[in-house]
Amino acid sequence: MEELNPPGINQDFFRRVNKNKSDDDNLKLSLASDSLKNILAKEMKFKDLNDRLLKSRQEKVLVKEVVLESEIEFVNSLKQLKGIFKQELQTAINKVNDLYQSEVLKLEKIYKSEVIGNALLDIVKTISKAGWILLMKDSGVYCYKYFNPPFEVTEGYTDKAVKQYEEPVCSLKSIYVNLLHNHITYGSIMLSTEGQHVNCDHAALGSACAGSLEDRIIPLDNSEELLNLLNEIESTYKICHLDSAYYTPDIPFKIKKNESTWKLTGT
Repeated sequence: MEELNPPGINQDFFRRVNKNKSDDDNLKLSLASDSLKNILAKEMKFKDLNDRLLKSRQEKVLVKEVVLESEIEFVNSLKQLKGIFKQELQTAINKVNDLYQSEVLKLEKIYKSEVIGNALLDIVKTISKAGWILLMKDSGVYCYKYFNPPFEVTEGYTDKAVKQYEEPVCSLKSIYVNLLHNHITYGSIMLSTEGQHVNCDHAALGSACAGSLEDRIIPLDNSEELLNLLNEIESTYKICHLDSAYYTPDIPFKIKKNESTWKLTGT
């Protein structure tokens, strides 16, 4: 009797068997996946989800990273906003400072008007038109005029003649008129000179002889009349009045026609 040999292993069979088994497993996995999707698609508690994840045998986890692509633009926007804020803040500060300075000037003007008085301010404004200023010096309040360059005094007047000196007798630097005096008297008018004026008791700085200006009222209540007096005083000491002088100049001179109408009362 012929021995029957078992048939050889059919590889195709195993492939078919495994294939079928694999298909069944894949089907089961697919059904399970669909079921999980349905579950996850529903609202559930975090604890339930966490428990399900712990029980699962999944070893790989897909993590998606969200990148903020507009971060640079956000930082730049903040920098721009910061720059705009600083600019607007500085503009506001400058505006406040301007308003502050304006108010300070208004307050100073009101203060001067109330403390000094409008009349005195009117004097300052009026005499300044002719180059005179108001000066506080030592114990006096003076109307003061400064000559730049110093005025060269070259003419001498007498009752009989006008002398034109070949060289300046002195140079007049400035004139002081003391407003605290009600009337012009000795010490009311002071001259600052280079050399000595013939009608001044000292060189450099001294009291001028008043001459025919003696006892003239110094009108503080009328700024225009005060200015006229100051201009007359200036004209008076731009020349030498020789009939009543502190000294006689020894400088060569020429005789001119007598035009003098001013006389000294004495020294």
